[in-house]
Amino acid sequence: MKLTLGEKIKRRRKELHLTQQALAGEAITRILISRIESGDVTPSVETLKYLADRLGVPAGYLLTEEDDLLQFLLPKIKEELREKYRRGDDLAVFAMCEQYALHDEETYLILCECAVRLGRQAYERGDTEEAAEWFDRALSFAEETSYHTEVVLGEAVLCKAMLAELSGERPEVYLDSYETALGRAIDLDRYLLLRFFADMERDIPPDYRSQLESIPIRNPLYAALRKIWLSAEDGDVVGAQNALAALLHGEDAAVLERDPILQYRCIAKMEQLSADADDYKTAYQYAGKRQQLERRYHIRSDRQDERNKDGGDKQ
Repeated sequence: MKLTLGEKIKRRRKELHLTQQALAGEAITRILISRIESGDVTPSVETLKYLADRLGVPAGYLLTEEDDLLQFLLPKIKEELREKYRRGDDLAVFAMCEQYALHDEETYLILCECAVRLGRQAYERGDTEEAAEWFDRALSFAEETSYHTEVVLGEAVLCKAMLAELSGERPEVYLDSYETALGRAIDLDRYLLLRFFADMERDIPPDYRSQLESIPIRNPLYAALRKIWLSAEDGDVVGAQNALAALLHGEDAAVLERDPILQYRCIAKMEQLSADADDYKTAYQYAGKRQQLERRYHIRSDRQDERNKDGGDKQ
């Protein structure tokens, strides 16, 4: 549909719910706006720039006959989208795509990679449910684009591997393909342990307990940690405390120190178990270690939120 300059100004003004007087402002008159919209007057370059600024559109758009503002702005929008992607501002990328209803293949490619990055971030935080959701979205975006680069294929395969355990499939075939594509491996056992932690922190039905125990974790350290958590859940607090203390002071201590997420979880769990066992001296010691880790790795825990809230209430 082709529109005249006056018709485009009028339509855009109504989209913004502006009266002619509001659009005119203090620089020009309402009568001039009325004559421009009716086609009786052609505005000067200065007036055109003024109106374009007031209407929030480029002056060049008003001079074209096409009415599709999005298509006119698309090159600028896509460049802004690419810049946000390059900066790693992944959530802003999703917001822009939703705002402008972008559905082209390049956009799907960008969304796929952003979803994988967000999934990895959730995975590293131990939030496996959120990670699975992002990986699932990444898969859907990968299916919508014909850009078949090794990176995208490899990332999509990784997503499938992450979701495999959730759907009861075997992830090995996906992981083998992923390593072939990108030359990188992922510690699936660690992922399964973090997922286990997330499940244990929720109110799970009794029949789900057997599923948690049956998920295969081959890494001895990770398997031992799962056993400790399950022992504590069964009420063997002292046994769990002793087993965890042995891990924290044994050969595996160095492994945990290289993994801030698992180390933090173990320290916080030791504090909790010691308190539950009325071993307050040990609980106090591990509370101090937990706080050191929170400061070192900028971790915000529920305890921190409670302290901050209490501090705010006292002010």
